[in-house]
Amino acid sequence: MRKKMNKKIAACGALSAALLLAGCANDGTAYRSDVYWAGQVNQAQEVKTVQIIAVMPARITVDNRRDRSDSATMGTILGALAGAAVGAVVSDSPDAVVAGTVGGAALGNVAGKGMSGRSENFVEGVQITFRYDNKIFNSAQVGRVCEYKTGTAIMVSPAPNETRIQPNNPYGCGTSK
Repeated sequence: MRKKMNKKIAACGALSAALLLAGCANDGTAYRSDVYWAGQVNQAQEVKTVQIIAVMPARITVDNRRDRSDSATMGTILGALAGAAVGAVVSDSPDAVVAGTVGGAALGNVAGKGMSGRSENFVEGVQITFRYDNKIFNSAQVGRVCEYKTGTAIMVSPAPNETRIQPNNPYGCGTSK
């Protein structure tokens, strides 16, 4: 009975690890122009009207080191738990449990890093060429080309040299926001 229970615990631990680690890669959502940090909410921000004259696809590199570290830590913990359960199933010896814990932690660390992807991820982005104040500028944004179209758009500037051109084609991708 005990061995069956330990096998179930080990299987549940492995499944939990896989599910938790699968969603750890940085998808760039935090860098979108329509995403704000808590400190930017309820704050007056300068807004400008710009004329988008071209929208082109771009690839944006986002840092994934923190997510890899978090995944490695989670993998280590879950691997240690699963390894301890497997060690207990294999033998009643405390040495087997310790060996399983250490081995599981090491494998979990490697698996966590592997499942979270590279230290940098490439996400979908756009290059927006726009006219403002009789000058032409270009700004790269995380987002999809279908969210933007030529014409008038709003640009929020929460900090100097920061351009957050808001999507001006909200239903262009076929779904509502």
